[in-house]
Amino acid sequence: MKRSMIDSDIRRQLQPEIEKFQRILKRLKWFGQLSRSRSKLLNALNPFNYVSMGTVLNLGGLSGDFRYKILKPMFVNFLMATNVFDMPAALFARYLEFFDIETATPMQTWDQGTQRIYRELSADFRDKIYLGRPVRKVYRGDSDVVVEDENGQTETFDEVIFACNANQTLMMLDKPTFLERWLLSSIRYESELHNHTIIHSDASILPDTDVKELDTRSNHIEQYGARPDNYEITYIMHNQQPWAKRSDKPCLVTYNPISRIDEGKIIKKWWFQHIVHDVRHVTLLVPMFRFVQGKRRTWHCGAHTLINSQETCFVTGLVTARQLGADYPFQDPEARKWFNFYGRVMYGWRLRKA
Repeated sequence: MKRSMIDSDIRRQLQPEIEKFQRILKRLKWFGQLSRSRSKLLNALNPFNYVSMGTVLNLGGLSGDFRYKILKPMFVNFLMATNVFDMPAALFARYLEFFDIETATPMQTWDQGTQRIYRELSADFRDKIYLGRPVRKVYRGDSDVVVEDENGQTETFDEVIFACNANQTLMMLDKPTFLERWLLSSIRYESELHNHTIIHSDASILPDTDVKELDTRSNHIEQYGARPDNYEITYIMHNQQPWAKRSDKPCLVTYNPISRIDEGKIIKKWWFQHIVHDVRHVTLLVPMFRFVQGKRRTWHCGAHTLINSQETCFVTGLVTARQLGADYPFQDPEARKWFNFYGRVMYGWRLRKA
């Protein structure tokens, strides 16, 4: 089913369910005021933290067509969350404060993307960064941490910060504690669907229709095969991230590719895992990380330590750096308040506030 048809047949077919879902969403957003308060206590009182979105959709009597032709394609595009309906209903609704189910939504992003952030943050110590040295094992002693790469070479450090997936962290850690092993192995990743991507500029894979996806849409989605959630998704990046419009070529990212893409227009191919933010993860596992943070000279940051978005993942790194003694680099008072709120979620009373 082509995404462009949502403007015609699918929308007409599912319009009653779209309206019903908007009513459900309105109720979820009312309770969402508790989650926007920057109070951990009020946040915890939101009952939809403990109910999956799938349960809410079941209770609302919403069909599979609505879920797999409207909701899931949108979430797969910006979250890559294959198990999206396992997500707490409160978190699901929070994402929809930024993305509308019927219209494309421009994003506020960093100019030139996260690459620019990394480049500028590391400007003063780029010569101390090792690239192309995959880590095989991390050994932790009483006074230092020894990191061994795949060739058996070692480097010694005072502390270690893991900014990779939890399962990768567990494979690298030598002699993890029982709590580390349980916590890191409890993080779920979806690796069956939506885990291959191609970055390219081949606009020929987009349909030639009156909708003109290349100029107007954030993504183009096609369903294939027997499963209702088998999608090829092409993220039309230049329509959602304004800085990309400066390119003289289309900026496209195709997930789960089945279309033939011109090899001469491919920039990079990538395989990845995507975290599953289910109710158990958000309500139990995230708060448990504070009990391993800093233990045995080891720290953790990334999507699995908070919630999944580029911004909050970036905050997990800043918060962890702050715990190790770094200064807080921004002046905006609102950003500072959210930094401290997310920091309290990660570290509790041990947080070094901004």
